Amino acid sequence: MRDEKKIAAAVLIGGHSRRMGRPKENVVIEGDGRTFLEKICDEVDECFPKIICKRYISVRKGQSISKKGYETVEDVFDDIGPLGGLVSVLRRAKRDGACAVLLLACDMIRYDAGQIRSVCASYAGEDILWARSGNKHLEPLASIYSTSILDAAVIQAKGSDHRLRFLEKTVKRIGYYDSAEPLAYENANSMTEALQKEK
Repeated sequence: MRDEKKIAAAVLIGGHSRRMGRPKENVVIEGDGRTFLEKICDEVDECFPKIICKRYISVRKGQSISKKGYETVEDVFDDIGPLGGLVSVLRRAKRDGACAVLLLACDMIRYDAGQIRSVCASYAGEDILWARSGNKHLEPLASIYSTSILDAAVIQAKGSDHRLRFLEKTVKRIGYYDSAEPLAYENANSMTEALQKEK
């Protein structure tokens, strides 16, 4: 039987957004008052320690971001996007005794603790549990990755294709979590584009 307390959560900091003119994690949510980072961390905190056993903030090299209760984990591989963050947090989580990591983008401002509870409850020890939203669209930045895929992730990081989706070709046990709340997976970029189209 899987121990739910062995799933860690890692909030992925994406760095400077050209569209927003500043680092995504510092953008304040209109009508809320919290930053993107504060919002997603509040949702993770609501699930700690019952559902989530460890909390990480994944940063790129040279970033210095800290949050109380979170360990900051710097990318081992420089400038390869989310895969670099995944490799680094899988290494840390494995060392800390976690069996898997829920990787979360910091700019999914509609994602909440209910989604965390649901995806973690669905995890049954797969190498990857892909979250899927409307029309079965994969959401790699809201999926669960087993620490057992660390070697495969390192090999991919050293190669030329750094897309998280590419991991599906090299791991054996894949599962899917289909959310009943597809809007929870909208990120800040997609919401900005939608608002610009409405104008």
